[in-house]
Amino acid sequence: MAMRVKFAKRETTGKGTCRKLRASGMVPVVFYGPEYSESVVGSVDAKELSHVANSANWETNMIDLEMPDGRVEMALLRDVHRHVVTQKILHADIYQLVKGHKVKVAVPVRVINKDISAGVKLGGLLEQPMREVEILVLPREIPSEIVIDTAKMAMGSEVFVRDLQLPESAEFITPDDSIVVMVTRPKSLAETPENEIADENKEVEVVGKGKRKDDEE
Repeated sequence: MAMRVKFAKRETTGKGTCRKLRASGMVPVVFYGPEYSESVVGSVDAKELSHVANSANWETNMIDLEMPDGRVEMALLRDVHRHVVTQKILHADIYQLVKGHKVKVAVPVRVINKDISAGVKLGGLLEQPMREVEILVLPREIPSEIVIDTAKMAMGSEVFVRDLQLPESAEFITPDDSIVVMVTRPKSLAETPENEIADENKEVEVVGKGKRKDDEE
């Protein structure tokens, strides 16, 4: 369920105005989107915004933005600027979503069952080169995250972007041949049987030569 945030327009801009807003418990924001030829500057309640911005996967959590005239806009947080020390929200950009129009989003990828992965049990290393994938999707079908169960991943197996499950309306922006998760063989297990056989053959050859030399003497 989308979280509701009330939007208030502001007529003035600048650092002084923003400082006053923050002191009063508000956060300066900019609202923009397909149906707004110009962005709209405003403010939202810091507590309301924090409920969204501090939630898991906030980049994909939809907002019901209540406008001053009573309209409710579907929206997403696009950028959240925080104080480097206190992590207090200083400013945010909010993007309008339009029903029936696909939107570009970066969806987090979460891996589960790492410890019981079949390949990991055999000594493999589970690596996750990609932490998120970009997709185009209808607003009401935006997934909060994509989950990959690695329990059955064998040594040397890979999961590509094309293997991920998406909502019906979604399509990948990230190249579908990109590797998301893989189980690799560590260096300690990297010796192949062919290498071991080659080493054994060398040892036999050296011993053999030694014996022939002794025989000749």
